[in-house]
Amino acid sequence: MEATEKKDVYAIATERIIAHLENGTIPWRKPWTDAGIPMNFVSRKPYRGINLLLLNLCGYTRNLFLTFKQIKALKGTVRKNEKAHPVLFWKWVKKDAKDKRPVSELTTKDLRPILRYYMVFNVEQCANLPDALVPDIRKPNEPLLECEAVLDGMPSPPKIVHELHRACYYPASDTINMPRIETFTSSETYYGTLFHELVHSTGHVTRLNRKELMENNSFGSADYSLEELTAEIGASYLSSHTGIMIDDYAGNAAYIQGWLAVLKNDKRFIVYASAQAQRAVEHVLNLGLSSE
Repeated sequence: MEATEKKDVYAIATERIIAHLENGTIPWRKPWTDAGIPMNFVSRKPYRGINLLLLNLCGYTRNLFLTFKQIKALKGTVRKNEKAHPVLFWKWVKKDAKDKRPVSELTTKDLRPILRYYMVFNVEQCANLPDALVPDIRKPNEPLLECEAVLDGMPSPPKIVHELHRACYYPASDTINMPRIETFTSSETYYGTLFHELVHSTGHVTRLNRKELMENNSFGSADYSLEELTAEIGASYLSSHTGIMIDDYAGNAAYIQGWLAVLKNDKRFIVYASAQAQRAVEHVLNLGLSSE
């Protein structure tokens, strides 16, 4: 498929990037298995330029894409209700439409680039592809009883689903989405990430009604940063409570320091966030609210 106007293609790229920025995606907080460089499923040729960013933002566990024609050639099918993703490319066309020479014989002064696009599907949107060609990235991670006990003991917990390859909490539906445990580097990192989202969920209006969560603050704002800091500290508390090992102390410290930098390293924020995290953890553990 090709766009009829150049601005249509630019709009596709721009709108997708803006949507992720507005969603507050934090790419360095992804302890689940790396999906790899986006590439064509058949040729294994990596995509280039902005396509690397656009396809990587789709959030699949395996960054392997193919056209509908390639899917049919492999006798595969596209799953119901799946939508294709655009791949942008420059096509060189004649400046003079009346020029009868083949394009291969022309120089750049005779040609002009036009931005076009075609559509691809990820392997996870397809069925019946040859098993031998689809890599298995799953790890033998198992549920941890101590962590499952925390989830089971939380009063009126949010719903936890595994529909998208991203970790996030949706206050509107009171739902946590998590990548599947087998896609994480370890069982511990799965629960560490889940605890982060679980602390977010305690801010829901039906629980602690934390303004930093419920007021829909913009990404990068002080209140947004406070909420992220609260969730990270709370996740550390819950990790200590369950006795799971934190794989990357340096990474966690850098993450917290990053948010503190946004908050101008005001020590009052860390004290406030720590208190909020304590209340959140006590709610998760059904211990009652702290008076401090």
